[in-house]
Amino acid sequence: MNMKSLCKTPHVIDMTRGRILSHIIIFAFPLFLGNIFQQLYNTADCFIVGCFLGRDSLAAVGSTSQLVLTAIGFFNGLATGAQVVISQSFGAKDKISLKRAIHTALLFSVLIDIFLTFLGIFVSPLVLHLISVPPAIFDLANSYLRIYFSGISFLILYNMGAGILRALGDSKRPLYFLVFSSVVNIILDSVFVFFLKMGIQGVAFATVISEGISLVPVFRVLFSAEDDYKLRLKDLKIDREILLEILKIGLPGAVSACLTAFSNTFMQKYVNFFGENCIAGWAIFARFDNLIIMPMMSISFAVTTFVSQNYGAGEFARIKKGVKISFYLNFLMIALLSVLMFTFAPFLSSIFANDSESIRYSSLFIRFTSPFYIFCATTMLFSQTLRGFGNSLAPTLITFGGFVVLRQLFLFVATSFSSSFAFVAIGYPIVWIVTTLVMAVYWLRYSKFLLGISEKNIGQDYKKNV
Repeated sequence: MNMKSLCKTPHVIDMTRGRILSHIIIFAFPLFLGNIFQQLYNTADCFIVGCFLGRDSLAAVGSTSQLVLTAIGFFNGLATGAQVVISQSFGAKDKISLKRAIHTALLFSVLIDIFLTFLGIFVSPLVLHLISVPPAIFDLANSYLRIYFSGISFLILYNMGAGILRALGDSKRPLYFLVFSSVVNIILDSVFVFFLKMGIQGVAFATVISEGISLVPVFRVLFSAEDDYKLRLKDLKIDREILLEILKIGLPGAVSACLTAFSNTFMQKYVNFFGENCIAGWAIFARFDNLIIMPMMSISFAVTTFVSQNYGAGEFARIKKGVKISFYLNFLMIALLSVLMFTFAPFLSSIFANDSESIRYSSLFIRFTSPFYIFCATTMLFSQTLRGFGNSLAPTLITFGGFVVLRQLFLFVATSFSSSFAFVAIGYPIVWIVTTLVMAVYWLRYSKFLLGISEKNIGQDYKKNV
């Protein structure tokens, strides 16, 4: 299939009809593969930097990861709000609202893009000072961040465009485009580092260029579509009511994701205390942490689209069954991956580092956290389910209270009494357990409330909100 036919062939999925398990797997699997390939070019960066540019360069990239995730997390939270509104319009077969939501979301993403680009470029040095990045790697980290944020607009616009397609049930084409850009990234990494000798700056440029390439086909799909989601420049305008609905759903999640990632940035400060070997070990661990989070994210985001479409259509019984199926899928996959990571932690860590100390720190991080990932998966699933209903504030407050407030409080108190590395390593698991318990209690109460609402009333409530 060539690019032209790929962009024009319909791939949208109506999740209000058909087999639930099939819909969730068919939608989630491309998301998972997309995350794999995204992780692939992140891993390529890590491999090339760690093995060919040295420990300091690896530590520099590792020290910037949470700051990058802070910016991306903020926008992705807003994009989730847009995706929910678009999915609900699609499920309700409301063509007018669907058109307005798509054009509002895209124009709004352009405005956010400008803001994040300038903010990232000018604030990066200050944040690196705040998290106590060692002087030996400060200039490398700052250089990497400036280049990355200069091109973050490509990633932001791609995520919004791909989010629109996913809101309509199309998770396949964003995967194809991401695979292509991942291959390009790996090639450019090799060219810039090995042949042009650009060092860590070459790695940053390779990432930015590959993200720009993934943007092109996504917008070609939207511009060439023959359906109700066709993008037209003349229709790009902000619909105030729809924007408010997007912000109502997306802003709490955006703030929560931003603050959670920013909290992780300050967790980096506790890691930095143990020196460059620990920083490098943390950077390696982060790759595997992202790997195990990918399947839970894929299923959870599939559930968001599933719930949103069925909520718009008033299919509550179908929603309840879909959430249960998704929980079982999450449990099976996370249990398997956790066992593998715990068992082979030293070997996996040695893929990205040559020195024994970095490998030791990475292995410890992996083994402290891997038995508890099922709690993180459960929190994510419930949170995204609630957002599919348009209830974003409650899961935001719960995750913020756990992932930000409780984690920072625990790390501050624990490290005040002891300088042991173990207290830093168990910061994630303790927070996951507590947050999951609170989220589960809220979900049980909220689901009982929904049981008192008929499917007819759900549909009517949605139409009033739109």
